[in-house]
Amino acid sequence: MSIITLKDISRVSGYSVSTVSKALNDKFDVNSDTKIIIREIAKKYNYVPNTYAIALRKKRTKTISVIIPQINTSFYSCFLFHIEKMASLSGYRIMLFQSFENIGKEKEFIDTSNDGSVDGVVIVSNNKRPDPHHFVDNNLPIEYIEINQAIPKEQLKKESVARFTTLLNRIL
Repeated sequence: MSIITLKDISRVSGYSVSTVSKALNDKFDVNSDTKIIIREIAKKYNYVPNTYAIALRKKRTKTISVIIPQINTSFYSCFLFHIEKMASLSGYRIMLFQSFENIGKEKEFIDTSNDGSVDGVVIVSNNKRPDPHHFVDNNLPIEYIEINQAIPKEQLKKESVARFTTLLNRIL
């Protein structure tokens, strides 16, 4: 099965790419009959919007980097579960990195995330919070959660939700 683009829908429908885009985005300046025709074509050919193109246009990826020491413990899995749930409910997805408790890896992943592919970063670390100048070349909002495994899971859940909410508020 091939991927259909706005250009393809334009060719099939006879409408300009601009009109096709406006119709699929329910813009007011496109006739409702035209919208119906274009949407039927899009449905027939299983059109799926290109999320990368949307992210470029809106300058928002709806993706958050999550950096955790490791995923194979119930402690960090609990954190990850709550972050993923919050992200999903907010229309975001996560990009996961494991730092293996290495502060150099944390910085490396923040630098990697600073390429425009994510909107913000949540770091869970049992390292001391670094000096803010440690992330000097970074343009992303970062929430740093310094933890240790002695924290009860319920407290970790509250902290996860609070920090993720703070990050979303900084992004929006």
